[in-house]
Amino acid sequence: MENAHLAASSDSQSHKLVGWALLVGLLLLRIPLLGFVTLFANYDWIDPVYEVGTYFLTACLIWWERERVADFHIDTLAVVLIILFKPIQTLILAAFGMAAHPLAFPNVGGILIWIIAIALFIAMRFSHPRMARISRASIGWFGWGLLAGLLTAAILGYPMSFQVDDVPARLPEVFPLVLMILRGVFYQLGYAAVAEEPLFRGFLWGYLRKAGWKNVWIWLFQTGLFMVAHIYYINELPISFWILVPVSTLVLGALAWRSKTIASSLGAHTMMNAAGYTIGTMIATLRM
Repeated sequence: MENAHLAASSDSQSHKLVGWALLVGLLLLRIPLLGFVTLFANYDWIDPVYEVGTYFLTACLIWWERERVADFHIDTLAVVLIILFKPIQTLILAAFGMAAHPLAFPNVGGILIWIIAIALFIAMRFSHPRMARISRASIGWFGWGLLAGLLTAAILGYPMSFQVDDVPARLPEVFPLVLMILRGVFYQLGYAAVAEEPLFRGFLWGYLRKAGWKNVWIWLFQTGLFMVAHIYYINELPISFWILVPVSTLVLGALAWRSKTIASSLGAHTMMNAAGYTIGTMIATLRM
């Protein structure tokens, strides 16, 4: 019995070490590589390496923690959104005039994204993790997240308006504006939300909580770390760095904390990015 207990303890410790190693890998891609390197030089290879690497490590962590993903604010709906919308991003890039982008399908980066998504689907499908089915509550939180993101974008639209470079002479027509935001929703869910929510509001939060941190300190810490991850804004877009990013991150963290699913913060992050600049541009036009 003692030997069995020691073996179980060793397996548990090994499991934690692998999980932390994958988390550190995600943080290294996000902060030193994308954050600080692009502060000084924006090499063409950084973005595809970051996006493909982040999606791969996120998929690995989801599978590695598949029996306890709820400990990381990840439920079935969140996994479905992660699997579906990153590949959809590659199709949107190809369909809307960015076929030369490394992640546009069928370029190499786009193909790698599809391979990772399919591999994660197959791995989750055949490993039969003990995950609850998609619930009305989770769908509801995703919807509330979209609304919270739109409200946050509206509130932050005024400071955002001071960063708009090309201010149009008049407000855009409603229908094209709605179409642009809807396209942005599908793109941003796969682009920024899938890359950042599982990391900051999911696995980082869960591992720190398992390490004994209180939720309120994690909420504040992930806000500060998310600002560091966007350090490349500090010179050219200081309003984003000092106001938009921290306020948005506090909202995203509060949603994940309250709902216990990043489905809510995925929705909010998506809408903030999809509508934020557009609302800022409209306010800038009205200020003229």
